[in-house]
Amino acid sequence: MPQPKKSIQKKTISTKIPYLAYPQKIRCQVTLEHDSKRHSVRFVSQSEIINLKNIPSFFKGKMGETVHTQEGIVVGLGEEKDIDADSFADTLLQALLTAATKLERYDIILSRENFEKVGLKTAIKVIVVSQSNAEYPTDLLKGEKNKQKILVKDTRIVIPTVFLSAAEEILNEALIEARHINAMRQTQALPGNFLTPQTMDARADDIAKMFSIKKKSFGLNELEKMGAGGILAVTVGSTREPRLIVLEYKHAKAKRTLGLVGKGVTFDSGGISLKPGADMHEMKYDMSGSAMALHAIAAIAEQKLEINAVCVIAMVENMPSGSAFKPGDVYTALNGQTVEVQNTDAEGRLILGDALTYVQKHYKTDLLINMATLTGACVIALGDFYAGLFSNSPFARTTIEKAAEVSHEPVWSLPVGKRYRKMLKSTIADINNVGGRYGGASTAAAFLESFIEEGQPWAHLDIAGVGMVKKAFNVYTPSGSGYGVRLLTQVARQLME
Repeated sequence: MPQPKKSIQKKTISTKIPYLAYPQKIRCQVTLEHDSKRHSVRFVSQSEIINLKNIPSFFKGKMGETVHTQEGIVVGLGEEKDIDADSFADTLLQALLTAATKLERYDIILSRENFEKVGLKTAIKVIVVSQSNAEYPTDLLKGEKNKQKILVKDTRIVIPTVFLSAAEEILNEALIEARHINAMRQTQALPGNFLTPQTMDARADDIAKMFSIKKKSFGLNELEKMGAGGILAVTVGSTREPRLIVLEYKHAKAKRTLGLVGKGVTFDSGGISLKPGADMHEMKYDMSGSAMALHAIAAIAEQKLEINAVCVIAMVENMPSGSAFKPGDVYTALNGQTVEVQNTDAEGRLILGDALTYVQKHYKTDLLINMATLTGACVIALGDFYAGLFSNSPFARTTIEKAAEVSHEPVWSLPVGKRYRKMLKSTIADINNVGGRYGGASTAAAFLESFIEEGQPWAHLDIAGVGMVKKAFNVYTPSGSGYGVRLLTQVARQLME
């Protein structure tokens, strides 16, 4: 006689993770004068070297060239005509990564001309974020003897008198944003056995309490009753239950509402459509969209921006098992649309479809943005340097592009629309979850667009390249980059206006 099948037991996963203490603001301030008793990190163009004393003759001030002196570190910015925000950020980050391990207290100095060349707001924000990233390496799980030795205790930015009042306001914004960027980087750094849907729920609890945000979350039973078929399809192969987490920030003077939706696959094996083994460990970063949304609403709330914001993140683990969903399966999404699954590694769009539907069912948003490490095709198109921007609305596209210019978190607009939707035609369901070999980033965006109601301004940010970087550039250190917190807070500011 055949034995009855044993039911799969869902394991209880602890949510008490000691490495998730929320980062504090770094100690940085602005000042009018350099204190000669403190070390300095001084940035100079080639034409400014003549004004410095005790500089070795071999130092020419080329971009990124560094020399150590008794006073501290001198860093070249190259020829004055070549200095811009990007070159300044690249040079600054490398210098401050070094300074954080060599000096305890130092002043950061550059001339008025270079502040003007880069832009005061840009220069201060780049300095603060770079300094914060340098002070906060993401080696959280190493033993104490193996962790990077960070010596810096506080820094000051020496500001020309004419800029002081503006600089103090910019600095406060930058310190808050940098705090939440570090929190995002911390969240991204944790591997899948530490960061699960349950620990992300606990993280959201902490944020809700710290910044007076309303929070609710839905577990497996609630999602089944709700009919969130996309989330349920992806999670069925894992022993870890899913979560749909909702946070609401409200301001009494708000006139507009921003919706943020994030993909939270805490580990993506590809499911039955298993990924190649090489670099699969990096799939812990497949929750970067959810981290970006979660920590952006925290930054918005801490700054008390006069806007309403709702953040919805869908948290799952995509694993292969005897119960996992399969290529060829059909499920019904939260909006009633049937979806044929031809590739279980195209899972992020499935959970985002339900999350986008949830927002539109329960909230009226003036702009709805989803963010996700969605496609390798976007990385092939844009590399590590840009997020792909897809939108159904000139208003949404222009708002985000303008915010990207201000925040220096770059985006690049790519196409989406009905031609790509046709590539998702299924013979047995309303839509297929993949669209063939070509235009993969755009067909993925077209799938998401099929969940957007008529008249809803919407944008999709594919952060597959810039969400995790292997080589430092701009303000981003290798590992989870923390990309997007500045961009989304700037979008919120623009909606306020």
